[in-house]
Formats: sequence, structure tokens, C-alpha cells
Amino acid sequence: MKMKKILTEWRRFIIKEAVEKSNFEKIIEDAWQKQDRPYNEELAYVKAALHAARYMNGSGTTNEEAYLNRVEFGKTATERIQELNRNASLFADYFDALETYTPPLDKRFKDTKEKKFKGIGLVPTWAKANLNRSHYTGVFAKGNTLEEAYRELFAKFEKLDQMLEAGNYDFLAEFGREVGKTNMDIRHSGGAYSSGLLITPSKATDEEQKEMMEDYLYYMKHSNDPDIKVAIEAEHKLQNAIQIALRLWKKYGGFEDGADEQANKGAYLRMKQALFKSKDTVKKLLKSPDLYDPTGDEEQTVDSPVQDEFEAAMTTTDRAEAERIMNVLKNAGDKRWREIRVRTRSM
Repeated sequence: MKMKKILTEWRRFIIKEAVEKSNFEKIIEDAWQKQDRPYNEELAYVKAALHAARYMNGSGTTNEEAYLNRVEFGKTATERIQELNRNASLFADYFDALETYTPPLDKRFKDTKEKKFKGIGLVPTWAKANLNRSHYTGVFAKGNTLEEAYRELFAKFEKLDQMLEAGNYDFLAEFGREVGKTNMDIRHSGGAYSSGLLITPSKATDEEQKEMMEDYLYYMKHSNDPDIKVAIEAEHKLQNAIQIALRLWKKYGGFEDGADEQANKGAYLRMKQALFKSKDTVKKLLKSPDLYDPTGDEEQTVDSPVQDEFEAAMTTTDRAEAERIMNVLKNAGDKRWREIRVRTRSM
């Protein structure tokens, strides 16, 4: 009965609108239908994400105007693409951001070399798992630093948003130009991307964040532990901390104002990316324990004289005290000051 209902839904949408749809849209719908999934609003968002990535590469389809202005489940494709840009948690549901290095680096392992950051790759989440690579495109943003690459990435999406607002569908011409000309002040303050890993909504209570902070502090202490079992446990703690932070964003429904959205959307994506990376690290620790060499990591060790200060800053409810410690770590060249900066923003 369920299958009959699904087929009925598909017949209602596809037969009625088949003449309006491009081959690209049909490829997405065919792959979706092969999974016995109903023609629903989630599909509409998947299509919006895939089209957005295609447009930001300067490519189009055969019927931009018809697709972008067609109403499905109460919204046009234009509105959905703009919603993906403006709602950070929704954005992270339909895109994965991958940090690209040459070569990849984790100094805890003997087989790694010096890294060189290249940029950020943005890939539609559903497409990565369900479509042939030749059927979709990702978006790449170069940068000398992570912050610079994320700013470039969001500038691309903001440019697309503004083009759709103006009814300009000449993606090839527009995305061949400098993205820096985009007016980022239309909705966003242009605030710097937050480079701290964990970030939570200002509405989240201390009690809701308690387990997250305990697990994250455990990870900070033990990620380089000589005992590989402890290092694996630290990775699991990190994964749990990130998952708690992501759940809090789901619970409180995203960012409240433009400045927060622009500054924190990258942090939300970084948490997702860090979660994937941590899971891969655990696999490597289990598969190749002989490559594990924590003495090769140049990051600050547990015995550092500022370790206790860092813990105090991450647990105190006194913002002034947290900022004092943040400045101490910053002046000492300890990159963990960035983690404290993120926390102070929600205090």
C-alpha cells in the first residue's frame, strides 16, 4: 500500500510537470525515486542544493527561469536556495564542507608530511552519497587560511542569492568575475569567520553544555596521550562534544541575526567536518597503531603551565576572567585562545 501511495505521488508531480524539467533535474529525481522515496519537500531542498552548486560553478540547465520560479510544496526553488544560504543549520543539512590540504596532515602519525592548505570544498550532502560524480558539481573556494577560504565560499553563495533576488540567471558570466564585488552588507555584517571549533547558540544553558565541555576538555588533554587506547577514547569524547553542539543548534533553530549567521555558519560546517575527520582518525588508530607517534605533534602538551588556565576559561561563568585568560594564551602563541573567544561570545 505504501509503494502504491509513493507511485501515485510521483505520477501526480512528474506527469504534470515533465515538460518543464531539465535533464539535470530529472537525473536527481530518478535517483531519488530508485530509493523508493516519496516526492516530497526534502527532495525539493536536495534539488535546490544541487542546482545552487551547479550555478556557482558558472553552469546552468536548459530551463533556469522555469525551475527557479516553479512552486513546489509552497516555495519556489529560488526561495529554497536563498533559505539554504540564510539558514545556517539548514545549510549544513544539505552541504558538507571539506578542508583541502596538500598533503593531509595529522602530526600524531609517522606517515604524514608538512601540510599546505589549499581551500574549502563544498559538496551537496545527498549527491555525494547517491549520485555519480559526473552528475553533480562541488564548489571550491581558495584561500591562504581557513578563514579566508570560508569568506570566499560564503561570498559565492551570497552572490548567487543576490543574483536570484534580481532575476539574473546569467551564471556563467557572473561567476567568471571577482566574487569580492558582492555586497555582503545586504543582510550580513561581514564579521570574521570564527576559527574556534565548538560553538553553541546563546540560548543554550550551562547545564546543556556541561557534558559537551567536559568531553571537549578531555579531548584537549588526552588527544596526544602515549596510550593509544586513551587517544581513541579522546576522539570519541570529541565526537560526542561536537554532536551535542550540533543538536543544540537544531533545538534552538539556528542563528538569530545576520552578523551571527555570517560569522558562525562556517563554524557549524567545521564542526561537521571535524566529526568526519575524528571518525577517520579512530579508524586509522585501530588499523595502523604502529604509525601512531604523539611525540611528533607540536601542539601544546598536557603539562603546559597554561593548561589549567585554559580549563578555567572554558568552565568559568565570568566573562571578564575568560577574556583575561584568552589574552594570556594569545600572547603566548597558544592557538587555544580561539576556543575561548568562541565561548565568550555566548556568555
